[in-house]
Amino acid sequence: MRIVPIDPKHPDPRYLREAVAVLKRGGLVVYPTETAYALGCDAANLAARRRLCKVKGREREKLLPLIVSSFDMAQKVVSFNAEARRLARKYWPGPLTLRLPDKRQTQHESTTALRVSSNLVARALAARLGRPIVSTSANMSGEPTKYDIPGVIHDIGFKPDFVLDARTLRPTPPSTIVGFDHGLPIILRAGPIDF
Repeated sequence: MRIVPIDPKHPDPRYLREAVAVLKRGGLVVYPTETAYALGCDAANLAARRRLCKVKGREREKLLPLIVSSFDMAQKVVSFNAEARRLARKYWPGPLTLRLPDKRQTQHESTTALRVSSNLVARALAARLGRPIVSTSANMSGEPTKYDIPGVIHDIGFKPDFVLDARTLRPTPPSTIVGFDHGLPIILRAGPIDF
């Protein structure tokens, strides 16, 4: 496992390139988001997704949330209804995850949960990869959210391939998750955004 420092406001392009190279070859990357540290991989790489679930002790069937670089990238992955579009325009980039119908044919799930992160590092990884990245909390399944790299390593060990260390993050609840029933929003998980 390689650990490098990263400034969330001015991320070093060299380390972003290195992280994306790891993602492209199926590796696992720990990176900061606007809420906590995330464990990620190339969302299109099934083997990487399976390895990530094994590292976390997470059931493979559980939905893995994604980070996309922009609303345009999100539109390639999911279908937006009018209310979802309004919420995305209002709260993205930010800690709002929307669960929407998945357009891709390769997914077992009919819906996907995704967001545009307000953290420049997280957003840059998806942008440089050119497709969504997985964004699940960097901890063992069921354990508390981690806000520093020593906590991440204590929990999941040295199993990730690459770590972008932005020091201790400000403790923030996981993102608000909103689903939709006949076009109407339903809060699936309360979070930083209070409706």
